[in-house]
Amino acid sequence: MGCIFSKEAQEENNNDKDIDSNSNKDSEKNNGNGDVSIAKGEKKLVIEGGLVSAGWPSWLASVAGEAIDGWLPRRVESFEKLDKVGQGTYSSVYKARDVETGKTVAMKKVRFVNMDPHSVRFMAREIIILRRLDHPNVMKLECIVTSRMSSSLYLVFEYMEHDLAGLAATPGNKFTEPQIKFYMQQLFRGLEHCHSRSVLHRDIKGSNLLVDNNGILKIADFGLGTVFQVGQKQPLTSRVVTLWYRAPELLLGDTEYGIAIDLWSTGCILAELFAGKPIMPGRTEVEQMHKIFKLCGSPSEEYWQKTKLPHATSFKPQQPYKRHVTDMFRNFPQSALSLVDKLLSMEPEDRGTAASALNSEFFTTEPFPCDPSDLPKYSPCKELDIKLRDEEARRYFFYGLFQCYEFLF
Repeated sequence: MGCIFSKEAQEENNNDKDIDSNSNKDSEKNNGNGDVSIAKGEKKLVIEGGLVSAGWPSWLASVAGEAIDGWLPRRVESFEKLDKVGQGTYSSVYKARDVETGKTVAMKKVRFVNMDPHSVRFMAREIIILRRLDHPNVMKLECIVTSRMSSSLYLVFEYMEHDLAGLAATPGNKFTEPQIKFYMQQLFRGLEHCHSRSVLHRDIKGSNLLVDNNGILKIADFGLGTVFQVGQKQPLTSRVVTLWYRAPELLLGDTEYGIAIDLWSTGCILAELFAGKPIMPGRTEVEQMHKIFKLCGSPSEEYWQKTKLPHATSFKPQQPYKRHVTDMFRNFPQSALSLVDKLLSMEPEDRGTAASALNSEFFTTEPFPCDPSDLPKYSPCKELDIKLRDEEARRYFFYGLFQCYEFLF
């Protein structure tokens, strides 16, 4: 669930801030009686003062006032950390207990280097997005925890025992078609809500899809999320989405993309659940683009001549590739294959929407999504658990080789 405070994303965040400030200029002009309204700077100071009085740290109130306005902070002493369950570049996730209620929660600790205002604004955008969303299949921000002695804060969510990546990678665990439909239906419902609220997630992958013991799936980690404006072109960074799930237009440097990038990622997830492994695990952007061309076909020569995307020259293949999605996944159920084929369309506009996916034959024909009560009971498992288990296995393997070497020599 880690945030990625990339330079490009921070710059994009500053652009968003400029757009927001421009949209509010009219409200700061003279009112109908000719009286001069309170200057923007004075209004900001008033809001900051109220937030500090409510208990928020001044460094947070001065930079992220819009994100926390109307909320009261909780103190870190109100929670007992139980276990570390996730690790990102700028954040850690803990399983914890709310001392006041006894409820088990997840606490995402966000660290700020030298109180960098850009990083604080980046985090504030995630909070604003989370407060904008309210759906059973989207993680809900329950509260924000601050510390008087630290330049970090915690975002508190309900605790989810699993993530989809961890469940899919568990040895011996093979999802049935009804189970896959059950999870994917929830993913598309959550995604439909996000897009209806003008939110792009921009990092859909198995480890960001959390699952509780009842099988309820929720989209998590909006650290790379952004708010888009329908019908208005606004430059966005193309440096988003984990590589294996990144749409081709992003790799080519497109900065005017839309909901189709989330749908591409979701298509990769759907195919992965049926295949039992990631379908395009590239190690570099060049290799990732090559894998996409080999599976989904490469654009026509006319496309390469007309396109103005900045990375087109770098990624143009030496030879054209035909599309092989239906051949590669011919063992998939037909309705699943049709949906995967649509979601992995090279043209973004051909991928449809989350709503159209929910109305596809994949969900409207038998076998239907399973009932939650039909799901097996899994031991708590997240992608981090799988990585730790694999690292442990490697250590034992090399320790065994070392023991054999000592015995022989």
